[in-house]
Amino acid sequence: MRSLAALLILAAAATPALATPTALPRTAYVLGRYAWLDHDVERAARLLESARLADPASASITRQAWELAVAAGDGPRAFKLAQAMGAAGNRDAEVVITRLADAVLKKDWAAVQQLRPALGVQAWPQVAGPVIDAWAQFARGDTDGASAAMEPARTQGFMRPYFAEQRAHMLAALGRWDAAASAYARVRAGNGTAAAVLRQGQADALAMAGRKDEALALLFPSDRPTAVARQRLEAGKRLGPLAPDARNAMAWMFLRFSDDLARERAEPLALFFARLASFMAPEQPLPWLSVADHLAQAGQNQAALTALARVPAGLGLDELARSRRAEALEAMGAGKEAGELLQAAAAAPGASVEDLVGLAAWHQRAGRHAEAATAYGTAIDRFGAGMGAQAWNLHYLRAIMRDRAGDWPGAEADLKTALTLFPDEAGVMNYLGYTLMERGERLAEAQALIEKAAKLRPGDGGIIDSLGWLQLKLGQVDEAVATLERALALEPEDPTLISHLGDALWSQGRRIEARFRWRQALAIVAEGDEKRRLQARLDYGLDAAPAMLAQR
Repeated sequence: MRSLAALLILAAAATPALATPTALPRTAYVLGRYAWLDHDVERAARLLESARLADPASASITRQAWELAVAAGDGPRAFKLAQAMGAAGNRDAEVVITRLADAVLKKDWAAVQQLRPALGVQAWPQVAGPVIDAWAQFARGDTDGASAAMEPARTQGFMRPYFAEQRAHMLAALGRWDAAASAYARVRAGNGTAAAVLRQGQADALAMAGRKDEALALLFPSDRPTAVARQRLEAGKRLGPLAPDARNAMAWMFLRFSDDLARERAEPLALFFARLASFMAPEQPLPWLSVADHLAQAGQNQAALTALARVPAGLGLDELARSRRAEALEAMGAGKEAGELLQAAAAAPGASVEDLVGLAAWHQRAGRHAEAATAYGTAIDRFGAGMGAQAWNLHYLRAIMRDRAGDWPGAEADLKTALTLFPDEAGVMNYLGYTLMERGERLAEAQALIEKAAKLRPGDGGIIDSLGWLQLKLGQVDEAVATLERALALEPEDPTLISHLGDALWSQGRRIEARFRWRQALAIVAEGDEKRRLQARLDYGLDAAPAMLAQR
């Protein structure tokens, strides 16, 4: 399968320059490439389209124009170019799925049936093909066959979660409310906005099944989208199905592809599927949030702002979209404008906890830790009592800011409050224990906290590192080396973990290996005290480094 690697970096930037036909105005072609590298995706798409029109027979130029049309969010042009490439014999999976998406939007089920075999069965088409088949059956009226085709038990491995989610959507679309509610309950694992929306799908099915009390109990006001959905249901309004038809179902599938690919750092293909989701269901908020995230990750901040402007208002995502807009503005050098946006929202009479958290995060990114702590404090004062145990996170966040601002007593008080609200939160235990250890205070308490955190979260590299660092501080050198090696296996690119392992190896007498680890960490860390500390270890060894640093 050919991936869309050129979607985020033009082919000319990653490979030798393509031959440019003499009929092609080189100016448009070259300027288009530079526009992309200058993070102006929309202008790049327009220029490449001009280049394509000058030489429509050039397959390579057409391919680049199509990729940029997708990246720029120009659905009609992307569909038109995909059809042209298909007519010219292009059978790449990404081109085929674009044509299939176009056919589904047009409800051209004959074209869907004709195109479907060309999709193939390797990698993501292995999932997409059966999902498209099932919803095509649904659209043609074969609802029993469609439902049976989406039975998760018929699949295994990575395909099963996709089928389970699609079956939940299909059961709701068929009005099988009790079955749909049960199906959604099984698939809405995890955190984040998508999980909150799937929760709403379950609540809608419960309400439609006459189980409104259960639906309301499911929509506890822990986050804005869920709280807004609860208010709507309390007012006697229906939440609505998540995927009542094939186009919405495909949008959900594309979003799942996008999220999973992003976790694998396959950002070009992740953006491609997020854009396809926005083409399929432009009235839905999640595709636009996903598109904006991928564009911002690629440095395309102006395009990210355009995508964020498409997020519908009134669904409880206003604060999240505003926070993302502020981040994009900051990345563009418009930090003042970002701050004004967030400050105005936080000062408004109806400001939410998310508005205050967004303001705190803005201060935090600029290193204004005391101001960030103040914003978190306002959120605690206004909303903490109503949040119950969920307020632990606000106290934790304020504790971190207070600590960085030099207010350790205030930070410690917040950490203890967070543990009172959520006694088994390993992250809070680790932060408190590690800081006490570094400060040389109450080491027995620090040890108990870190060891409990490590038992609660054995797969967290940062917490396992704290345990290894504690063992080293206690003189348990051999145990520390083994523990720190385990931590590094969990988080292999963390410079702090690498540096800690270097210190432990030095203490064990393995000097060459220690220096190797310090060099490895030095290559990752940014300029600052940590870089100077690592360089001193390399120059003078672990024991002499502190004294030599003090003389500088």
